[in-house]
Amino acid sequence: MIEQQTKITEYLDNYHAGRIKAGLGIGVAALDNHIRFKAGQFVIINGLDNVGKTVVILWYFLALSVRHGLKWCIYSGENKAGQLVRQLIQFYTGKRLTDLTLREVYLYEEQILQWFTFVDNSSFYKSTELFEIFKQDKYDGCLIDPYTGLNRDFTHEGNYSFLNECRHFCNSTGISLYVNTHVVSSSSRKLYGDKQDFAGYPYPPSKSDSEGGQPFGNRCDDFITIHRLVGHPLEGYNSWWFTRKVKDTETGGQVNAIDAPVKLEFNSGLGFTIEGQNVLNPTVKDDLALSKLEPNNDFDDLPY
Repeated sequence: MIEQQTKITEYLDNYHAGRIKAGLGIGVAALDNHIRFKAGQFVIINGLDNVGKTVVILWYFLALSVRHGLKWCIYSGENKAGQLVRQLIQFYTGKRLTDLTLREVYLYEEQILQWFTFVDNSSFYKSTELFEIFKQDKYDGCLIDPYTGLNRDFTHEGNYSFLNECRHFCNSTGISLYVNTHVVSSSSRKLYGDKQDFAGYPYPPSKSDSEGGQPFGNRCDDFITIHRLVGHPLEGYNSWWFTRKVKDTETGGQVNAIDAPVKLEFNSGLGFTIEGQNVLNPTVKDDLALSKLEPNNDFDDLPY
């Protein structure tokens, strides 16, 4: 099908008039300057094992949901949905789950599940099967975590087939798709040199360090690297966010300098802080979720 000229003209008119809107941010300039949520975007994330890629990206999704009401569908083949919801509740409330009453736990669970839907990970899915699940509701964005958790061919040709499927899914639905990827073994052996800061600690991976190589950087709109110096006495509690690629900078976002990541402080798991700012907790009042949701009396007689 040939693209209609009217669509091209409409874009040119909107651009000329300044009507092209910037993507959505979370309200922290340090991160918003480097990444924006945009409808129909294809985003690749990579990072070493155990650096917290899933936790960081879910925190980012939650910050967008609280600020803009976005809805997400999450396939996480390596994490239980209950564990992820527990973490999201703690981010949202700024309290440990055990410091909430049982009634509060269930009410905040209902609030989180208004924004997040989780795919049952007891099944082994093909990417096309996940895309059909992602189309079942009006989601703003979806997460495949990780790519290697799918039932598919991981050859060079198979990788490109998957990436083309992702591009088509985003283009045809307007849903944004985020894909977590692992890195190749050689990347995990890449260390800071003896004369560098953080000598002996793992060096942040590049786009081409993703399993499958540079094609993952080639076919996406945005590319993010999450890194952490696991075991470092100070930086071990900071997650480093590198935006490696932004295809459309006119609608917001720009690549980080190679030595200047955005630092997200773990804050004991109660909501990452950026330059001391927590975008989630100030928006949550004690009665926020409790006032909007009907009490569930099914739990009144539980023995705890």
